[in-house]
Amino acid sequence: MVREILPSYLPVVRMTFTRDDSDEKKYVFRPYQTMPTDELKKRPDDTGALLELGRRHFYGWPDVKQDYAAAYPYLKKAGEQGAQDALTLLAGYYMLDEISYRATDPKKAVVMLEAAAEGGAWDAMEKLSAIYRGGAEGVPADHEKAFDWAENAERMVRIYWQFYTQPDFVDFSPLLQNLLLGHSRITLTLSAYCANGVGTKRDLEQAAHWLNVGESFACKVLDATEVPVFQERRRELNERVKKDAERAKSKK
Repeated sequence: MVREILPSYLPVVRMTFTRDDSDEKKYVFRPYQTMPTDELKKRPDDTGALLELGRRHFYGWPDVKQDYAAAYPYLKKAGEQGAQDALTLLAGYYMLDEISYRATDPKKAVVMLEAAAEGGAWDAMEKLSAIYRGGAEGVPADHEKAFDWAENAERMVRIYWQFYTQPDFVDFSPLLQNLLLGHSRITLTLSAYCANGVGTKRDLEQAAHWLNVGESFACKVLDATEVPVFQERRRELNERVKKDAERAKSKK
């Protein structure tokens, strides 16, 4: 398992322009998200434009009807140019029954997700963890891979967070909210893996560690002192620790 993955491609978040009549620089944030669809289509070889067009057709947009078939070629080309987020969406064509444009093929989806994950896509890592934990047609369960991908996903979320919270990036609240929710899900999953001995040795102290990591991150972001879901999981974990101690005592 690769331990030192770094994002190979992140969508351009700022473009710098210099006015023709002066040396003054102007900055535009999230240029692709703010461009009209017709303008994006004038950039047929631009990775960021292709990814944005693919997203708009995949999810639907005010001026774009949701159309998985129309999204596919944009995502495919963006993925070929190194956009790991495009590969993550492409994998959905082979995993989700509701996307009828392609026949489901979990093995092919895993290949795409692993390519996206090796490129640094944290959400692809999280999806791989879920697939390997439960298994899928043609993809046997592999708990060690499930744990490793979850661990990588947690680290990658923090890298993304650091990138998108730079002082001059001002309008990424929806993306940051998604990162926060993702980090909470992943750390809760890692805690459960350790508590249950899934993909790693059973270790209740390590399970508590992941709860602390997740809650500390969330508290810092939310300016809170505690997060209910982590508090509840900690109470459950403490009960398990207590029962383990009682069983150990009864064996003496």
